[in-house]
Amino acid sequence: VGLPYRATPRFERAFRRKRQRSPQLAFAVLETMTRIVREPENRGLNIHKIKGVDGVWEAYVDKANRVTFEREGDSIVFRNNCRHDIIDRRRW
Repeated sequence: VGLPYRATPRFERAFRRKRQRSPQLAFAVLETMTRIVREPENRGLNIHKIKGVDGVWEAYVDKANRVTFEREGDSIVFRNNCRHDIIDRRRW
């Protein structure tokens, strides 16, 4: 049915804020998470490694928003859900 997963406290905080401000965007984040867990090879997610950071990946929620995660054995750890420009600035 899919890979096991968990979310970091950072991810959960960002998601709670997103759910309060934009329920539609929060729903899109949940859909993206589900697709990562169930179909990690889905090309529509545009999954790729974040440059300069070992083991951290990002997937597209939409043109401006991303979900970052890492693979821990056979499971996925969701790290953050934020705007693409924030990922570029942080350089993890």
